[in-house]
Amino acid sequence: MGGIRMGHDPQTSLLNKWNQLHHCKNVFVTDGACMTSTGNQSPSILYMALTARAVNYAVTQLKKGEL
Repeated sequence: MGGIRMGHDPQTSLLNKWNQLHHCKNVFVTDGACMTSTGNQSPSILYMALTARAVNYAVTQLKKGEL
């Protein structure tokens, strides 16, 4: 099972480094779909960290009027 690829180039990836869709700036993917694979441990804390990081970025962008 593959996830949504993250990267700098919108031609080869759907998400940027903030888990934000390249082509739809108000959509962030922070659940397991953003991972191409998972380890053998529970990823819950990782998903919470990704979500917190994305929300922090989104709030900053909202305050700047860029989102």
